[in-house]
Amino acid sequence: MKTRSAVGFLIMVFATIGSQAQSNDAVRHVSGKTPVLGKGREMSAERPAEPSRQFEVERVSPNANPWKLQATLTGAVIHDISFATPQVGYAAAELGQIWKTTNGGANWTEIMNLNFPYYWYGIHAFDANNVVVSGFNDSNFEGIIRWSHDGGNTWTDDIALTSAGWCFRVRFANTNDGLIIDGLNLDAANAAHYTKDGGASATDWTEDVPDASGGWFGNEFSLLTNSHARASGITYCTSPDAGVTWRCGPSVDSVFDGPVFFLNDTYGWVGGGEISPNLEGWVHVTTNGGKTWSGRTLDIGWPIREILFPSPKAGWAAGGNYSTNVGGMYFSRDGGNTWSLDVSTGAEMDACDSKIVNGTNQVWCAGYNAAFNGVVYTLRLK
Repeated sequence: MKTRSAVGFLIMVFATIGSQAQSNDAVRHVSGKTPVLGKGREMSAERPAEPSRQFEVERVSPNANPWKLQATLTGAVIHDISFATPQVGYAAAELGQIWKTTNGGANWTEIMNLNFPYYWYGIHAFDANNVVVSGFNDSNFEGIIRWSHDGGNTWTDDIALTSAGWCFRVRFANTNDGLIIDGLNLDAANAAHYTKDGGASATDWTEDVPDASGGWFGNEFSLLTNSHARASGITYCTSPDAGVTWRCGPSVDSVFDGPVFFLNDTYGWVGGGEISPNLEGWVHVTTNGGKTWSGRTLDIGWPIREILFPSPKAGWAAGGNYSTNVGGMYFSRDGGNTWSLDVSTGAEMDACDSKIVNGTNQVWCAGYNAAFNGVVYTLRLK
């Protein structure tokens, strides 16, 4: 009998984390390697073999939105961006880098560079001055955060939330309720960390486990202002209280998911993809809060890493694979039911954000290319 039990992070120098049930036709599907720079660990799962598909090189739609390459950040493997205002934004990258813009993304200044063993995977700007960054120390497996209250001029020391795992992205529903999802745990199933009082110190955070069966989640999870959270990867998990309690079930896709984005408690999207044994990416849609999901409405030749819908109808699925120079943003005008290629970047796009500017959405998407340089694209959606 074929079993779809989870396989956790596969560690090069440690035993496989999570349970694994083998079947004769199961293969290892690999979503990606983390971190990009340094000794990598695979995000993968044992799943039934999927038929190999050939994807034609898709042309940018003649009706594509006018995306602009704003900036190239030398040596920056960007995994998250957060704009406090339409002018002030921050980007988090591997090797301990934080970048800042004060002119809407046209120019960026590196305001932190700790180098190895630091890796930043998440950043959340409450306003232009108050910012929290999340990630890990690859020398001791500490999942850490740091705070700045002066726009990134100074930062706190490391605030360790775990000594046996890696913290990925951080998000806050308001000034008090925050959530971090881990990408790795050495001793048990992957953990999450939540705070109900702002998270200024390590004692303000509580660790729990969304899915006791183990398994990884994509870097993008959803946390709404009403504290409803969704995270997806090997399994799909929901929380009504910003991570205090969880309910989990199978992944939406038959292989696995990755990013998840909910505009509200009605409209939601999950994406995913793999780099082995196939190079492929996909998106699923729900219009009833996740009670039911569509099949794959997007099925393309590179993984989806990030989803952003500023409205129920208009939004993007971004992603790519840096090692094969493919990536970009697909656009949907009908809530994710149909898609067209909006821009081909040749880079792996990992993070997007948007702000309202004069009644319209300014959108930014960032990632990195095969030269390990960060790229930032922007668009004013009319």
